[in-house]
Amino acid sequence: MKFARDIGDTLEGAVGVDLGSIGVSESARTFALTVRGDSMIDAHIQEGDVVILEYKEPRDGDVVAALIDGETTLKRFVVENGTPYLKAENAAYPDLSLAIELVIQGLVVALTRKVLE
Repeated sequence: MKFARDIGDTLEGAVGVDLGSIGVSESARTFALTVRGDSMIDAHIQEGDVVILEYKEPRDGDVVAALIDGETTLKRFVVENGTPYLKAENAAYPDLSLAIELVIQGLVVALTRKVLE
């Protein structure tokens, strides 16, 4: 498998990020996702933003990408009384109790936003 950095071409939708400038080592396993929806607006994460994620174990309060029932969602990872759950940062959305099939895909380490002209 080849990645954009290996083939030297710019792929449509690709985002180039200098990992060192955001405090992430070049050897870190990172990926990016484009945000859809408004469940994280109170954390200042908006639709169309691109979040940079690193594969790491989550800690209480981290914003994570989680795979639930085959869908990726961006939520805050919360541990209360020893029980973890996922919390939207928009009161219109309910908390998500951890399902049997939950995979934390990564922690948000940076966000990019296209500024409209």
